[in-house]
Amino acid sequence: MAQDPTGPEHQQILDDTRRLAEDARHLYDTLQEENPIAEYYQRNPYAVLGAAAGLGYILGGGLLTPFTRRLLRVGMKAAALPVAASQLRELAQGGSGDDISIGRQQPSGERED
Repeated sequence: MAQDPTGPEHQQILDDTRRLAEDARHLYDTLQEENPIAEYYQRNPYAVLGAAAGLGYILGGGLLTPFTRRLLRVGMKAAALPVAASQLRELAQGGSGDDISIGRQQPSGERED
């Protein structure tokens, strides 16, 4: 026995479906208006996409792989390079503010402590 497509049960399902669609649309509109990530995405789309890719990589289990270890090792070296270069530059210019000099003798009237 087939159900009547215009019966009260069918009408109830249609009403529930419409209400669900309206609620979903309202939720979508609310999230668009009140979501700070959407505003940040409009200003910096590449940063948001990079963060999403990084989060996906971590959640996908990529954190404990040999590739990640190599990547971190290279990243640490790249991060340390500018620091080391600035330290060497300060030593070469003698701008450290200390009385320490490399390769030069103290004047004869001064004593080392």
